[in-house]
Amino acid sequence: MYERILVPMDGSKNAHAALVEAIKLAQKLGSKLFIVSVASDQTYAHYGAEFGSEIVTHFKDAATKFLDSAVQEVEDAGVPVETSFKVGLPKPTIATTLPQELNTNLTVIGRSGVHGLGRAIMGSTTAYVVRNSDTSVLVVD
Repeated sequence: MYERILVPMDGSKNAHAALVEAIKLAQKLGSKLFIVSVASDQTYAHYGAEFGSEIVTHFKDAATKFLDSAVQEVEDAGVPVETSFKVGLPKPTIATTLPQELNTNLTVIGRSGVHGLGRAIMGSTTAYVVRNSDTSVLVVD
């Protein structure tokens, strides 16, 4: 049914709740998890903020910490797992690019994440993924 499950993570409590649910599904279905973090390479110059390569480095360092923790949790549950860190536009990357690249057939995502500024300016990543995903989407609260 769902053999390859994508789990986008941003270090938030909601993302962790999605991971916990994905682990349960993977255990029951014999699935493999693909845990990813996507750092935005977009600038918000129109809104008075511009982020350069130093912020991407910061995102990668933070992602490494929570991805490593997630891998340990998944491996402790006996579930196969792969992780990756991507730089790009999170919404389309999570909705279409990664499901195609990783050949996943379900995305398990938290209701909301840690990036309130982006949500206020451009809308929720979760809502975008639900509307535009190439795969089934499970939203975890």
